[in-house]
Amino acid sequence: MNFERMIFRSWFYLRVGYGIYIAFLIGFVSNIIVIYKLAIADTSLVSVFPHLTEFAILAVLIASPLSVIIGLYHMRRTAAFAADATVSMEANPYVYKIIPGKEREVTIPLSIMTARVLLKLAGDKLTPEEKQELEEVLAKADKLLLGHSVGLKK
Repeated sequence: MNFERMIFRSWFYLRVGYGIYIAFLIGFVSNIIVIYKLAIADTSLVSVFPHLTEFAILAVLIASPLSVIIGLYHMRRTAAFAADATVSMEANPYVYKIIPGKEREVTIPLSIMTARVLLKLAGDKLTPEEKQELEEVLAKADKLLLGHSVGLKK
């Protein structure tokens, strides 16, 4: 693995680890502390929650299932997740190109060879429209093998 690739992979892992785990935990704990200090400690509610520990336990017991329900609703019932997935798919260069590895080395070349053999075997049995359609698809597959894009980028 070359040095530049290692640096960018490390940068990606840093962002994922910090953004998903460390920042989340710091933010969650900070919110509990700030809410306790502002809403509980300096008010009459201190008699209900005399220590931060009791408030934190109750906050975790309420916030965790509530967050799961909200997350489930976000994923299954709103258009927000679908929009996120659509934008991610459109930004992914491999939606319009061949994925390096087995797809470039085996799957697509094998599919092209199979289609060409079928085209030869079919001979006169194909209508001119079917033959043209198959040749157009083969031309797109050849274009993909050369590293070009196919399809419409939005």
